[in-house]
Amino acid sequence: MKRDSEREELQRKLQKTEERLAKTQSDLNYLESIVKHTEDAIVALGLDGTILTWNPAAETIYGYTPREAVGNSVSMVIPPYNSDEISLILAWIKSGERVTHYDTLRRRKDGSIINVSISVSPIKDENGEVIGASSIARDTSTSKRMELQLQESEEKFREVFNNANDAIFLHEIKNDGTLGKFLEVNDVACQRLGYTREELLQMTTCDIDSEETTKTQGPCVERLLKEGNATFEAVNLTCDGKEIPVEVNAHIFNLRGERMVLSILRDMTRRKEYETQLRKSLNEKELLLKEIHHRVKNNLMVISSLLNLQSKYIKDKAALEVFRESQRRARSMALIHTMLYQSTDLKCINFGDYITKLTLELFRTYVTSDNIHLNLDVGNVPLDINTAVPLGLIVNELVSNSLKHAFPAGEEGDVTVRFHKDGDNYTFQVADTGKGFPDDLDFKKTNSLGMRLVNTLTHQVNGEIELNTTRGTCFTIKFSEEEYGS
Repeated sequence: MKRDSEREELQRKLQKTEERLAKTQSDLNYLESIVKHTEDAIVALGLDGTILTWNPAAETIYGYTPREAVGNSVSMVIPPYNSDEISLILAWIKSGERVTHYDTLRRRKDGSIINVSISVSPIKDENGEVIGASSIARDTSTSKRMELQLQESEEKFREVFNNANDAIFLHEIKNDGTLGKFLEVNDVACQRLGYTREELLQMTTCDIDSEETTKTQGPCVERLLKEGNATFEAVNLTCDGKEIPVEVNAHIFNLRGERMVLSILRDMTRRKEYETQLRKSLNEKELLLKEIHHRVKNNLMVISSLLNLQSKYIKDKAALEVFRESQRRARSMALIHTMLYQSTDLKCINFGDYITKLTLELFRTYVTSDNIHLNLDVGNVPLDINTAVPLGLIVNELVSNSLKHAFPAGEEGDVTVRFHKDGDNYTFQVADTGKGFPDDLDFKKTNSLGMRLVNTLTHQVNGEIELNTTRGTCFTIKFSEEEYGS
């Protein structure tokens, strides 16, 4: 019985030993699989630096096969200028210390240099004595290149950021929708405002804007937050209180999931000075031009008055009428210069208003009874002085002719004056219901000074004139206004 019991106990111990061996073998297979399939180079070293094991990843990273590496010194993968590195690392290992994530360089079989991050740990026996070292190395060449590219990109951005001609501010948007502190500023912003970068990073827009800008920039900020961008003018204050007018170009963008505002502030000091000088010069020119129009009007009125005085000594009716027509022509041109003098636009006049004034003046001159009715159909059409002067003379001639000749012996009728613009085309028309234009008279070849003026001036404005005698007389002039230099 005793022997049977001993035998059973021995079998149980043997079975447990086999189970432990099986588990140990399983663990070893698992560790071997990790070592075999990891992307990191795992190398076992002797304390003299001899390579004891070499996994597949080591072959991939360094280019040496296990047969070429095992038994040789690890110095085969260390560049000559780093030869002292292995002695230092092994000294740490012998003292029981570890080396963790040490960035260094290694040389491949083909001579190329790669970046690696290594961790080295001591290998100890069952008595705690250091008998070797385990090295794990990861190729970091790609990440180093990316890191270098990123660093170069950041340096380029920083160079551009700080060497821009304009002040640049990056600031946050707070939870309540208002603009918070500056998160970044460039060198121009610091130089312009006289603050250090650290001081500006403790400030907001309210700290660098004038009191007036702070009061009025609310709508601008609202538009920025609503539309995502805005351009407006503001006034900055330097650290010593000097005002700097700026143009602000701001837009919102996302930075790492956060909404930020990038504001570019352009100094407008010189521009404002130029605008002031230009406005002053323009005012002076406008005053000069007004004075010219005023003097031209006065001279024309003097000519009209002289003609009027001279006409009192003329007994011949035909000669007298010639003087009076010349007087009216001078007055028609004087009216244009009067309107230009009174207008805010010294280059154009409202020609519809001009026609109304001139026609009513002619009507009062020629019509002494109620037999003729005047109809005005004119729009508010601006016309350049270069076109207005010749067209004004045409108005004077055609309206005068209708009032003088269309209704002999007190006949009753209508005189209609029309002036409108359709796109780039203008239409001027004088029509009457009187006796009509003589059938035997070619209005383009007449000896009448008035009609010769009308034809010449129509050609001057590059227009075309038509005559319709179906019912009375109707002259229609169509033209397109030329572009004149400022």
